Amino acid sequence: MATELGPGRRVAEINVTPLVDVVLVLLIVFMVLTPLAEKQKFLRVPEVEPDVQPVPPDAVPPDQTVLTALQNGRVRLNGQELAVEDAARLLHAAYDGRPSKVLFFDAEDPVRYEQAIQVLDAAHGAGVNTIGLMTDAPLAAGASAR
Repeated sequence: MATELGPGRRVAEINVTPLVDVVLVLLIVFMVLTPLAEKQKFLRVPEVEPDVQPVPPDAVPPDQTVLTALQNGRVRLNGQELAVEDAARLLHAAYDGRPSKVLFFDAEDPVRYEQAIQVLDAAHGAGVNTIGLMTDAPLAAGASAR
């Protein structure tokens, strides 16, 4: 819009009111939607107790299920190497009537994150509702990492 101020002079003005209205509406929309977009997973981290010895993977009690993602794309279910789909079928059959559906998960070091998540998704689809992540034993004080 231009207005005449005098002979031959024109002044251009920009009406910023619609711009301010749009910015305020966007601000309100983002303020409302941001809390809804947050996703969270509940995580319990175990306390490190110095007198407790870790259980080696080959000495797992028979009522516990351990699933390990292998570098070659397969998984190890309680020591038995299987394809992911076969392990999911066995997990579904094993957890079908159980009230406690706990699975312990481990992955070899070279396994890609994407592959580990695909194995976890297959386990979740088979009926597992609680997944415990297995970790390496903590380094002793003064020991250096390789």
